[in-house]
Amino acid sequence: MSPFLAAANPATTGTFTTLDWAVVVLYVIAVAAVGLWLSRGQQSKRDYFLGGRNIPWWAVGFSIVATETSALTVIGVPGMAIGALAVKEGLISASKGSMLFMCVVLGHIIGRIIIAVWVVPYYFKGDVYTPYQLLSRAFGPKARYVASGLSLITTALGAGVRVYASAIPIMFAMRGYYEGWGINHSIALIMVIAMVYTSLGGIKAVVWTEILQYFIFVGGGLFALYYIPTLLHGDLAAPSGATNWAAVKEIAGENMVWLKSGLMSAGELQAKLGADHTFAQALWAQLQNIFCGDFNLIMGLIAVPPGIVLAIGFNQLSIQRVLCCRSTEDGRKSMIMSAFLIAPQFLMFLLIGICLFAFYKSNGFQFFGFEPWDPNTVDAATGIGKPKSDYVFPSFIMTQMPELLKGFMIAAILSAAMSSESGALSAMSSMVMMDFYKPLQRQAEDERNELRLSRIATLFCGFALAIVAYLSQASTKVFDLAFTFAGLTSGGILGAFVIGLIKKRGEAVPIIAGMLVSFFFMLALNIWMSTWESSKINWTWHVPIGMIVSIVTILVVGIGYSNPVDRDISAIEEENQPAKS
Repeated sequence: MSPFLAAANPATTGTFTTLDWAVVVLYVIAVAAVGLWLSRGQQSKRDYFLGGRNIPWWAVGFSIVATETSALTVIGVPGMAIGALAVKEGLISASKGSMLFMCVVLGHIIGRIIIAVWVVPYYFKGDVYTPYQLLSRAFGPKARYVASGLSLITTALGAGVRVYASAIPIMFAMRGYYEGWGINHSIALIMVIAMVYTSLGGIKAVVWTEILQYFIFVGGGLFALYYIPTLLHGDLAAPSGATNWAAVKEIAGENMVWLKSGLMSAGELQAKLGADHTFAQALWAQLQNIFCGDFNLIMGLIAVPPGIVLAIGFNQLSIQRVLCCRSTEDGRKSMIMSAFLIAPQFLMFLLIGICLFAFYKSNGFQFFGFEPWDPNTVDAATGIGKPKSDYVFPSFIMTQMPELLKGFMIAAILSAAMSSESGALSAMSSMVMMDFYKPLQRQAEDERNELRLSRIATLFCGFALAIVAYLSQASTKVFDLAFTFAGLTSGGILGAFVIGLIKKRGEAVPIIAGMLVSFFFMLALNIWMSTWESSKINWTWHVPIGMIVSIVTILVVGIGYSNPVDRDISAIEEENQPAKS
């Protein structure tokens, strides 16, 4: 028998009760009802993809944050504060946890301010549905096809990984009720719910349900932040006898580091290289620490903002929401609002991780039969699987949360999953329709038929995400996997937009070359880094590296090309107007 299969925690049952299931079912019914209600009165793709451009800016601000907050955030960010899990001599331990991700959050704020000031106005100079229409106006349709195609693939890969991450806590909940329930069942459940209400309600359903989902998962996070420290008393108190938050601070103090400059001190250099190290050795060590080390302030201030500008400012997943606003001013307000919301949200989830570390360190990392691994990967001889810090929070919910609140917490994680997946479905289907189907259409089409095709596109995108989620089970680090996928294409696309916003017009060949060269360069870089772990560049640097490669390629290939006078990225007209019914 595995040493981890301890008796169930007497405080809980480790299974869902009728009240727990009632909470989750009520949530699912509420989301489906909102989707059905908002599907009324839709007459065109404008209603379906842009919500008629009359959604309030504050609702859009909540929606931007909610669609970025997947279950990958809810379980993965606390995992960073907990640290890496390992099994040694039959015992689980954690190491290298910290709150240094807050350095990255600073870059999030800077990037959103840049988007609000510089990028948002371009989307309100015409009837724009996707960011890639701007590239078509400046560089011709071929540049748009390549950019949208690369983005569509990356969105599908990244969102599919998030579906897999979302399935983890659902698997834990169902495992306590149905022994044979696995990851694939959870993937199917999540995608069916998301596909139904997204295909029916369109972007309106997505935005308004995301507001509901935002308050559910934030409420769940705040409760966890209050509840976990209350367990640190008696046998789980700190060595000094401290309880509650004082115990958290004492037990997990080593993990509460949230700021590093990125530069090693003289003492750190001497400890690593020896007293007689050369200047060249010191410089190389500093560069390795900045580019390959833990999250740090240099990463947050230099590397992260370009990635956020692309991930939000030129990515359909977020920009589709900004395009639902009534005006440039409203679009800017929604983006600034998201900047103010994102920092406390990440801080909350990191602090949850700190509390979880303190709790499990106090109880000897005992998980009471809900060990932090996928049961399908357990070695039959030893009864041990490979532990993941991403699994700790779901395990805690199942074994430590009281009745009813357990159901609320799973509903909170499910709401985060739904908000991100519905957003991805809406974004992908709008790219399929507006960046491929509409431009290639030879004649105008009836608006109602376009609406029907848009819903069909949403369903097909849902099946694509489910397939990627299934294949993602082979990965051991889903958080890194999602951002690695994004880094393959994001820098190349961002470079194309930067050139477009500076030059306003140009030929397609240099732009296409820049995006493709950047993609293959980043692919080769990731393959190389997979064989040289010590030189593995942190994913925060992938976008700026890809952007530089893209811009240099565009400028070199573009030598000798003229700038067509009939193109300009600063405006775009509605294309392929639908036939009047």
